[in-house]
Amino acid sequence: QTAQGTKILNRGIKECIERRGVSLSGPDATGAQQTITQSVSKYTPQAHRALIAMRCAVNKRPFHSVADQLYIEEVKLLRPDVKAPSPRTVSRDINTIYCEASKNVKIYF
Repeated sequence: QTAQGTKILNRGIKECIERRGVSLSGPDATGAQQTITQSVSKYTPQAHRALIAMRCAVNKRPFHSVADQLYIEEVKLLRPDVKAPSPRTVSRDINTIYCEASKNVKIYF
């Protein structure tokens, strides 16, 4: 009975992994997670900083929101090895994004 149950469990795991499109080995397996659009995403510090900068800019949130203890706990809960950037880093990132994007606007017009 137990061997059959383990076999069914392993088959279910394999089918789930195949359905999600996540490999068990290779570069896509490390740190990979499935998004709501059924694609595989991989954490990078750069993507995390860009997302924080966009959240602050678009939603008019203060840069200091990343120093909030509950936000830091949320980040640790989701990914314990990640350190949230400082408010100063968020400010610099937003300024860099603005300066780089404004070059494209200038060229366009």
